[in-house]
Amino acid sequence: MRMPKTRASSGFTLVELMVTLAVATILLVLATPSFVDMIDKSRLKGVVDNSVDFIKDARAESVKHNRNVSVAFGGTTTAWCVGAKAAGESGVTAGDLIPASVTACDCDGGPSACTVGGQQKVIASGANNGVAIDSTAASLQFDGRLGTVNGLTTTSATFSSPRRMFDLKMTITPLGQVSLCVPSTSKRAMSGYPSCS
Repeated sequence: MRMPKTRASSGFTLVELMVTLAVATILLVLATPSFVDMIDKSRLKGVVDNSVDFIKDARAESVKHNRNVSVAFGGTTTAWCVGAKAAGESGVTAGDLIPASVTACDCDGGPSACTVGGQQKVIASGANNGVAIDSTAASLQFDGRLGTVNGLTTTSATFSSPRRMFDLKMTITPLGQVSLCVPSTSKRAMSGYPSCS
């Protein structure tokens, strides 16, 4: 008598499925902290890069329009904003030198007052993604002739990530150059940025 051929069954047994799920769970638990850190760093980098670009643009607009431009932070340390305002925004023909000082705009109270070249120049407090700043007292003014900081002072501000694990210090030199570094008070280092000396 001939035995009928049996088909090999395909699929997973319950034990194989449970082992696979256990291994996947362990890997997920081990990887979660690095994902959270990656998101935290990414938010900090994005906000700081936007702020650096904003300051560089304000400096360039100052020289382009031959007018002093004021840049000031406002709001609170957790709900901060930054705005730029050019001297002599109305009633002046393009190219006229406006060497006079310009009062800083209140980016927290009225972004329409923050204009350079007829365009609104504000990073609103809602765009900071939980990134905090050490002080909102930082302000500076670019000279319209040279692009240097009036008073030849160095201005700096330290930004902290949403979980306050990572920090980046932004420094604007008297020549108007912007640099970034990791302060010694930062809980964790960030690759790609030097330590502040």
